[in-house]
Amino acid sequence: EPFLLWAARRTEWDVSMHDHDVLGIKPAIDWAVGPWPKRFQQEPKGGLYYFKLPNEVEITLSGVDYMSAVIKMAPQQGQSGYCGNFNGVAEDEFEPPVPGSVPKELVPAWNKAVGEGLEQVRDADNLFKLASPELALSAALVQQASALRVGPEDPMASPCKDAHALDEAEQACVSIPYTNLRAACIADFCLTEKASVVDDAAMSGVMEERLSDGRVPLFVGHGPCIDIGGQALRAVRTKGVRIAMECQELLREVGAAIAGVVGAQLKTEGTCELVVRPGTDVHDLLDFAPSGGGWVDADLSGGVGDPHGGLGGASFVAGVEKDLSWNCWRLD
Repeated sequence: EPFLLWAARRTEWDVSMHDHDVLGIKPAIDWAVGPWPKRFQQEPKGGLYYFKLPNEVEITLSGVDYMSAVIKMAPQQGQSGYCGNFNGVAEDEFEPPVPGSVPKELVPAWNKAVGEGLEQVRDADNLFKLASPELALSAALVQQASALRVGPEDPMASPCKDAHALDEAEQACVSIPYTNLRAACIADFCLTEKASVVDDAAMSGVMEERLSDGRVPLFVGHGPCIDIGGQALRAVRTKGVRIAMECQELLREVGAAIAGVVGAQLKTEGTCELVVRPGTDVHDLLDFAPSGGGWVDADLSGGVGDPHGGLGGASFVAGVEKDLSWNCWRLD
């Protein structure tokens, strides 16, 4: 019986296994992480994964730039969908973004899919809903993963043996301000049942702050910035800063001069927002002139209502409200 899946993981590129054509792909734009081949060559973070599926479908991926993946398959009659119809005409597969909605550097790679086959997958074609034992197992695993307790206060699955152990660990680690460190503290406490892990987590936070020295923006995660209680902090929007690197540079510059500026956040197709402590005089931001037109006037007047432009939050960025369309950085 033909295999359903063949997979391999390697720490580095294997010329006898991997498809050399992957290295020859020309990306739409040149990313800061380096040339395309280096995403797969040498020893990429997390290793290289190679999957072979039925009908000559192959997937090669690495952990560089979050994830870099290449899907290879033979054209099929009637093919359509997000990967195109393979008729050699790119113009009938995507349309460019609305002018001015994304930075000009990203326009070549910011395409909206058009054409046929973009609707929701039918149950009859949904691999997670088919009846074979192998696929039923996959569906069960996905369902189990979906049921895990994951949230701003617990971004990883808890290894605690029961609810009482989890509550005990959460109480022990409640003083750790940053979300990821607090989650790691909870996991370590449950695994080791040693109170010393709390001191270790606290020291990790201190070391991270000393390394950053208040000058280097630290990436917190994907989502709007939140405080230790899961609440949005006040944010002041720029009118035209749309590139992540420029947003971080603005945070570095303004944060060095205004102590109340503690972070920044940027939404896809949006503009950079600086996150400030309660009580900060946001009019001090007028001493700086971000590219693209300065600041949004309504945010400088301290309007309330929009959680990303209004009032609220504690004095530092502790984590994110998970949303892949946002990036959040903190400046301690």
